[in-house]
Amino acid sequence: MLLRLRIKRHKEHQEPYYQTFEVPYEEGMTLLTALQKIKESQDPSLSFRHFCRAGICGTCTVMVNGFPKLACKEQVLPYALFGDELLIEPLKNFQVIKDLVVDSESLIKKAKSMSLWIREKAENPRIPPDLSRRIESAADCILCFACQSYCPQVLEENYAGPLLFAKLYRLYEDPREDRKELRTRQAVLEGRLYHCLSCNKCNLACPKEVEPATLIRELMQLMEAT
Repeated sequence: MLLRLRIKRHKEHQEPYYQTFEVPYEEGMTLLTALQKIKESQDPSLSFRHFCRAGICGTCTVMVNGFPKLACKEQVLPYALFGDELLIEPLKNFQVIKDLVVDSESLIKKAKSMSLWIREKAENPRIPPDLSRRIESAADCILCFACQSYCPQVLEENYAGPLLFAKLYRLYEDPREDRKELRTRQAVLEGRLYHCLSCNKCNLACPKEVEPATLIRELMQLMEAT
């Protein structure tokens, strides 16, 4: 069986274009394996990111038929079996550096500027087990940017987006956090929390079931209760 991949290529000083590759299917093949086969035997200039190959690091996320997927976890057997062509593109809502590699530095800088880490209170309270379970999903984010790429509202300037709101939810709910007022301002004023469209697209896109849209709604309720 042959796997057909139609990949969007971006090269410096050239208009983007699509290039089709055929890869012999191997048992257990993932999309990442297929991309590596192309790079090794057909076109060494093909650029994409990967690291852990285990769905943990989040670096290999690409658009597959218009939907963000972790390349290392996406099984390609159904596509090879039925002869379907896979459309592979870089993540949306990010500037493309080359081929499937996007520039996520602006989002990382935004997270750093918002100090998305805990500054513990002096008394260092413990987290009750029920609260720990409630905020556990928010801590499971692997920074794969799938939710951010699939969110239609991030095109609005200054809208923080589902990834950063999930982080803010976790910090606001954590009893050890000493900057509740800062988190409220970051979410409501700086992040434009109430501009969320409640479309649930980020919930669908997240490979780790963080459910950012659900956390955004819960964060809204917390803001209204304060």
